[in-house]
Amino acid sequence: MLPADPVVLVIGATGYVGLETVRAAAETDHVQRVFAHVRPGSQSRQRLLDGLDLASDRIRIEECPLEEAALDDLLQRIGPTHIFLCHGTTAKRADREGVDGNPYEKVDLAITRQLVIAAARVEGDPGLGPRMVYLSSMGANPAARSPYLAARGQSEDVIRESGLPFTLCRAPLITGPDRPERRPGEVWGRRLLDPVLSVLGFLGMRRLRGRYTSMDARETAEGLVRSGFHYMTINRAVLGDELRRVGVYEKESWVPASRRDEPRF
Repeated sequence: MLPADPVVLVIGATGYVGLETVRAAAETDHVQRVFAHVRPGSQSRQRLLDGLDLASDRIRIEECPLEEAALDDLLQRIGPTHIFLCHGTTAKRADREGVDGNPYEKVDLAITRQLVIAAARVEGDPGLGPRMVYLSSMGANPAARSPYLAARGQSEDVIRESGLPFTLCRAPLITGPDRPERRPGEVWGRRLLDPVLSVLGFLGMRRLRGRYTSMDARETAEGLVRSGFHYMTINRAVLGDELRRVGVYEKESWVPASRRDEPRF
């Protein structure tokens, strides 16, 4: 169920999942326009140009600094109905870019805060502003020992407390042979964990398998877009098994504020 002529903004569009999210949104019926955000001077801009069909009249690239005034101007000008937050950094990349301290707080969490502030100033229907669709992670928790998972949990709280409509998509490990940068830890995590989960699924633990088996960028992006446009996922978290199951919402009965939403938070 889509609003009339949705307008999509993808933050982190040059990333592994962000690029596929731009594609998946542009391929969705009734979407009017998809804006792919790029930071000025981004070294990944060419990857975006090479990976997108810019002949499509649905896709536009928008260069904009991740700063309050610039984001305000961008959002007021394009008037998005949905903002997909696919941004993220790594400790190695942050070190290369000279980011001191906790990179996940200074980059991931800080960008989320900036976007939420700017989005809250956009007039929406009925005055609620755009829907924030956040690519989070299984295990996200502000109290997590992992700095990455803690920042993801804090970002979820920022979005949840903003008053904007939202969908928090907690994906499992996202990796695949098409990932542009080498991440040996993720490759070995997939090789070791996925076979174990496959066996557990065969033994009847199908939900556990669906929730934690790794996903590639395309599958993740399709789940993000499917969840981000559906009324049954407004103001709750979506876990890995839902992200990967096509038609999951149409096959389940649901009413707003039902008990099935409680463990999602």
